[in-house]
This record gives sequence, structure tokens and C-alpha cells, in this order.
Amino acid sequence: MNPKAPVKYKLAEWKVLIPMSTFLFSGIFLIVNFLGNVIVEVVKTTFSDLLHPKPFHIGIEDLYTFEHPLFLYLIVVLIASLCTLQFTYKIRSSFKDLNQNQKDSSRFATLDEVKQQYRAIPDKTERYEGKGGVVISRYDVVSCKAIFQQAKRVIDAKGMGKWGEIKKLKDCAKAGRLLIDDGAVSNLIIGTTRSGKGETFVFPTIDAYSRAEIQPSLIVNDPKGELLAASKKTLEKRGFHIEVLNLINPLESMSYNLLQLIKDAYKQGDTATAQTLCNTLSYSLYYNPNVKDPFWNNSAMSLCNALILAVIDKCIEEKTEDKICMYTVANMLSELGSKEIVIDKQGNTKNVLDIYFEMLPADSVAKMQYATSNFAKGGTTRGGIFSTAMSKLSIFTFEGIAKMTSRNSIDLKRIGFGKSIQGKGTPRVRVQIIFPDGSKESIKTDTEGRFQLNFKQKVKKGQRIHVMESETKKKMSVEVQAINKDNGETTYKVVEKQDGLQIENIVIFEKPIAVFMIVPDYDSSNHVIASIFIRQLYFVLSKYAGLARGGKCHREVVFLLDEFGNMPPIDDMGNIVTVCLGRNIRFNLIVQALPQLKMKYGDASTTIQDNCGNQIYIQSGNKETAKEISEKLGNQTINSLSRSGKGLSIDKSKTEGIDTKPLLTPTELMRFQEGESAVIRFMKRRDNNFEKIEPFPILNRGKTVMKYRWEYLWDDFDTDQSILDIDIRSLHEYVNPRDLIIDFFPKQEEERSEQPEEPKSNVLVSEPIPVPIPSEEDPEEPQFADIDEDIEIPEGAYASEPVPVHESEPSSPFEPLTLENWKHKTAEEFFETHRSIWNIIEKQCMRQWNKSLADIQASTMENFIDELKILVATEQIDKNIYRLINGKYGEVMDSLLEKEGVKEEV
Repeated sequence: MNPKAPVKYKLAEWKVLIPMSTFLFSGIFLIVNFLGNVIVEVVKTTFSDLLHPKPFHIGIEDLYTFEHPLFLYLIVVLIASLCTLQFTYKIRSSFKDLNQNQKDSSRFATLDEVKQQYRAIPDKTERYEGKGGVVISRYDVVSCKAIFQQAKRVIDAKGMGKWGEIKKLKDCAKAGRLLIDDGAVSNLIIGTTRSGKGETFVFPTIDAYSRAEIQPSLIVNDPKGELLAASKKTLEKRGFHIEVLNLINPLESMSYNLLQLIKDAYKQGDTATAQTLCNTLSYSLYYNPNVKDPFWNNSAMSLCNALILAVIDKCIEEKTEDKICMYTVANMLSELGSKEIVIDKQGNTKNVLDIYFEMLPADSVAKMQYATSNFAKGGTTRGGIFSTAMSKLSIFTFEGIAKMTSRNSIDLKRIGFGKSIQGKGTPRVRVQIIFPDGSKESIKTDTEGRFQLNFKQKVKKGQRIHVMESETKKKMSVEVQAINKDNGETTYKVVEKQDGLQIENIVIFEKPIAVFMIVPDYDSSNHVIASIFIRQLYFVLSKYAGLARGGKCHREVVFLLDEFGNMPPIDDMGNIVTVCLGRNIRFNLIVQALPQLKMKYGDASTTIQDNCGNQIYIQSGNKETAKEISEKLGNQTINSLSRSGKGLSIDKSKTEGIDTKPLLTPTELMRFQEGESAVIRFMKRRDNNFEKIEPFPILNRGKTVMKYRWEYLWDDFDTDQSILDIDIRSLHEYVNPRDLIIDFFPKQEEERSEQPEEPKSNVLVSEPIPVPIPSEEDPEEPQFADIDEDIEIPEGAYASEPVPVHESEPSSPFEPLTLENWKHKTAEEFFETHRSIWNIIEKQCMRQWNKSLADIQASTMENFIDELKILVATEQIDKNIYRLINGKYGEVMDSLLEKEGVKEEV
């Protein structure tokens, strides 16, 4: 710990000097008195009669014989005092410790000081009162209870087993105590790979929090799934509800729709919040502080925001909200952003995505967000923006991720607020809610009369909750009949009711929640989903904390982010760690080295570090990290000694002085042994008795060295367990991503029934990516006035021609046309019995199509129909021509339906 002073410096201490000076003064006084008595005796005996001297007598009694005048003793006292003072001064000046912390005064806190400043809890198994906290240090105490328990085991043991139990007596005599920091503080933990940060910090901290009387919700980043496998049984036994965001195997994961919060805000008409959440999501996807030109990433953010808002707006309008997900967003960019169509006779082209957003109303928030990428008209620039955007969205097209993010099974609010009551009453009036314990809470309804209150009061089965409007005096009472402890769903019956006031939902969820985010350490492509989850969770918790009395989450939320330095940047993380503590939210950020933070967060990394009140250093091989930690630990003033003289001479000249030295040098920090750690604490300024203290750093070494999980927690956290043995229920297991694809353009209206002679328009309901068709308002029969007179239109062009179906020969390379394969057939094969339409296309549509006739005939039917619809939507071809082609398509499809016995309208 702190260096001990040399023994010689003890001579200069007053507790040594005072007794020594007193003894010296007494000795000098008695010796002088003795000499005085001897002189007097000699004078009396020897010099009184030189011829007949008297006998000379000297004895010990002459030391304390005082028979002379007083003034002589005063002289003796003066002489003794002078001699004593001179001796004391020389001793003091020669041996006084020159180190008075002139250059620096840093030191490590002693164990006794640490005990007075932190709360001690049992090191395992036992529950304890109050809140939990991170483990700062530990020590051992003698446990009589443990000795008696082990002694009983010795007595009960038989044979050679008795000797083994006897050997354990010594170890059992010591019971470990953990010192935890349960204050409002975030923590930064620094430990390189294989340094033991998981064994000495993560597992002990999970254990300490889970054993507290007041349990928090835990958000744990679990790179390999080891923390979940080892902790699940113990946490469930201690009352936790477990959720798993599994990015290694998304099918064994909770369902997490990244757009759920944005959709909810949009449906409530809160477009500002929806845009903010969009920006938060896109920031996590595209932000890179190290990029030289941020234009591409910033433009990609705006494009991503526009796509998200466009998808949400369309799905809500068409009542297909189950299709709102990131897969649909990625598909929209992939399908529409990659297509260009010719818009005039000069051959100018236009992007289909531009066409879609131009069709949106002028006040559309999606259209405004799209402006950034829409301003970039250059082909290279536009392509760069689209490519940058798609590079990050592509992960949501993977089947597993697409399924997992298509549904939502977690209520983020419950992590910090487990109890809530929702209802509806008179708009913009204050509603008072009376709970069974007599306490009252009030909240004001919104413009639609809705209210939602998060509460902390205890509510049990059979108890009643009363609701009353202050202005209208409307009253309502409900009685709780059952509470589902697993999901918080509460059933109740209405005891008293008045029209215009109702309770719609009551949730009473008492369990703390532990969310494990399992991210693959071998593939960082989908780590961004975990970062987005954290940011969205913080948004929800902060929002409801701001609405809660006291401005805090009702349940403490602790983030334990292992490998934080390898996670994609979290939006506004510098500000989050600055204000989160007041909202009852704590962050524990675990990095391998400090440069990881600088690389991910740039200048904000300094803010993140400075707002972590405890910085726990375990081990690092990075020189920059070791140097910075060494500087934060501070310097101490030391005594320096120099010696000079000839090599073999024993007569040396010694010089003593003072110098400054780091408490731990960077080299010493890089040589830490297993279990050793250093704690730098800036915010700990009061002890357990609320007395002011200086927050000296703590060195866990020797008696306070941290134990590994396997040394004392192996029975509660068994890492031999495998995540493969854990079954995780999901809502997305049977979702088919193709069912999520939506038509981003309005469908063509059917022709009016009063014109039966006109060919019927058929809508491609089974197309994965349909393209826009404007509504036809002209009821007239199709006329081809714009077609040149020399164009031959066969008489049977309007007649229904049955499609002959031939059985395929074994040697034929083509399969017959069916409902299953028609999309993949070429246009030439599909219209094999309607060759007449190619004459019309060749004469009237070649320039607009911007393709040769052979290319058009060789395209698949899916692409053929998409391109045809775009041409008619942009008014590049006559609608009558489209009706003719569409009618022929309908005849072929009707023939297939009739052949295969499908009784439905295409």
C-alpha cells in the first residue's frame, strides 16, 4: 500500500524526543549535582587540613543530596536545560523526515478508511438490506458461525473424508466481506482481454445487485452468452424476470422491433418525438467520428429517417401496422432506389424513389427528411448516398434479423416502471387516483382525454382503486381480482362507474427485469442493434422519469456493458452519463483500453470518462492507458538519498533530499497480478457517517485482493452451463419476411361496373414489390386514337383467348405456365398466345421503355409488370394501351386459375 518511513525518522518524532529529552535533562541535573557534592566533600575533608585530612567519602546518595543554596541549583537547571535543548535540536534537525508532502500529497486509502467509507455485505449467498452496488474492495473476517458449521462437518465425516474436512477448517474460519458503492455513481472499468474483468467484476457485481433487498433491473451486454448461461437460474431464483436479445441466434430471442417506439409516437400525433427517435436510430447506424467527410453519413441518416417515416405513415394509413419494421425500410430502398425510368422523349431518367416522395403531401415529415438526398441530383453523389444508406440497412434483410425485428415482445417502460394505470376521461382535466393505502396521485388528461400514471404504491388482490375528476366530479372505482406475477396483467371488476370516465388497463409488475444482450464476438455487423436498444431504452426511461414525481425511475436501472468499447456508438452518450444518475440510472462501462473510447466517441470520450465517478483499473497492455491511469492516481513526495565517496572507502558522504514519484508507474500498472486492481474515485466525499473525507485512491492488493468467481461463487454462477440448454420464447418464429413487403404506390381502381364490355383490370396482389397505378376516372371504352393507322390490331385483340396448357415433355427445358412460376417466366413465354400485343409495344412504347423489344420480351413477368406500371403512372404511355395489355394479362391469369381450380379473383 503506502511506503513505510525509515526507523531513523522515529527519533525525530516528538513522542520519542520528549521522553528522551526528559531523561537527558534529569541525567545532566543529577550528574552536575553529584559533581557539586563531590567537590564540596573534597574541600571539607582534604583541603580543610592538609596535614591531617579527614576521611573522604563518596556514595550514590550524592546524586540526590541537595544541601546547598538554591541559587546553585538554579545554575544547574540552566546548564541542564541548555544541554538538553542543544541535543534535542540536533536530533530533530538531523533525523526529522524531510517529506512533508511539499511536492504532492497523494496516497492510497488504508483498509480502515475504506471500511468506514463503504458498506460491507456478505461475499455470497446471503441477502442484505438496502440497495445494491458495484464491488469496490473486499477483506476477510473471522467467522465463528462458519467455524461451528465446519466443525460439525468434521464430526459428521467418516474415514479419510474427516481429514479433508479438517483441512478446510482454516479456510472456513475466514468469511469474506465485500465493500460496495451503493451511491449514485457510474463506473468505468478498464481490463484487457483475459485480465479477469468478468471473473472479478462482472459476476461479483451481478451477484451483489441480485442479493440486495431493493433489487434493480439489469441490462447486461453479454458478448458470448456466458453471463446468461451462468446467471439465469440464480437470477430467476432471486425473483428476476429474464429477457434475452440474442443476436447470435435471432430465432432464440425476444422480439424487438426497432420502429415500435417511433410507430407509437407517430400514431399519437407526436411527430416531433417520432423524428427524434428516427434520428437516434439512424445516428447509431451511421455515425462515425473518425470519418473524414461526414457528408455521406449525414445524408444517409436523413435518407434513413425519410424511409422510416414513409413506411410508418403508409402502413398506419392502410392499417397494415404489422408490416412496420426495418426489413420493410431496407426493402423500400433496395427496390425503389435502384430503379430509374425514362421520363421524356430526350431519354432523361428519374429515380422511382424520387417519384414516390414527390407524390407525398407537401407537409409530410418523410418528404422533408428526404430533401437532403433529393438535393444531390448527381448520379455519383446520389449513388453514394444510397450505397452508404443500404450498407447499414442490409443487416435487416438477413432472415433471422428480419424476423426478430418484425415483432415486439418487450415493454421497455416496465424495466424502470413496473406499475401503471391507464384510462380515459374528460379532455384536459386533472384526474385524482386514490390507492388502497390512502395515498393520492393526480395527472392531467391529454387533448383526447387519455391519461397514464406510473405508481409505486402496493396494490393487492381484493383492494380497490378510486378515480375521480376534480372539475366534473365524475367517479369510478375498480376492485383488483387477480394479478399475474409473470407478466403483470391485472384483472379487475368495476365497482362504481359514471359515463365519460373509465379505466382501460392496470399493470402491476413487481419483478426486476434482467435483459441479456448476446452479441457475437466474431461478427460485429449486428452489434448496432444492441446500441440502438440501449439508446431507445434510455429514451423511454428518461421520458417517464421526467413525468414521475421526483424525476426518477421507480426501479433503479443498472447498465452493465461488457466490451463497451467494441459496441457501435450510442447517440449522445456523453450527455447521457452526465444526467442519468439523477434519473436513477447507472452505467458500468467496461473497456479494454481508453483509446477505444476515443476512437468510438471522439471528443465526447473525455466527458464520458470524467462523469464516471469510479474508474477501476484491472489490467492493460496499452501504454497510453497505463500512463493516464498513473497520472490520475497522482504523485507522492518521497525521500531521496545520495551517496558519494571512493569505491572501497567506508568513509562515504551521504546527502538526503526529497523528490516526487507516481503512486504507481505505468510499468507497475502493466504488471498487476491476478485479482489486483486500483480504484480512482472522484465523487466519494462522505463516509458512512456522512463525514467529509478526501477520496484517496484504493489499491486492492494483499489482504484486499479480489477473488475470482470460481473461488467462491461457482455454486451460484456455473460457467459450465451452456446457452444451448436455454429455450427462449419468441413471437417471430413463424414470420415470413416476404409477407412484410408492402406496395409503396396506390393500386389501380377497378373499372366501373356499367361498362362490362371493357376488359377487366387485374391487380397483382401477390407481387412482392408492386409499383404505382393512378386511378382511372375515364369510363369510356378504350380508344386507340393515338396509334398510327398502319398498326394492325388483330380482331381477337379484345377477345378472351384461352391459354392452352401442354404437359411438359421430359426432354423440354421449359416447364408449363402455372400460378407458382408465372412471375419468373419471360414476358414472351407468358404472352405466347397473345403475340399481337408485341406489335403495339414495338410501335408505341419502345422509346419510353428505353429497351429493345428483345430485352423486353426476355424480362421476367415480375419486372415487366413493374416497369409497365411505372410508365403509366408517370403518364409516358397511353392508359388505353395499358388497359389492353393488362386485360390480356388478366385473361391468362383467369385461365390459370380455372385450370388449377382456384376460386378467387386475382
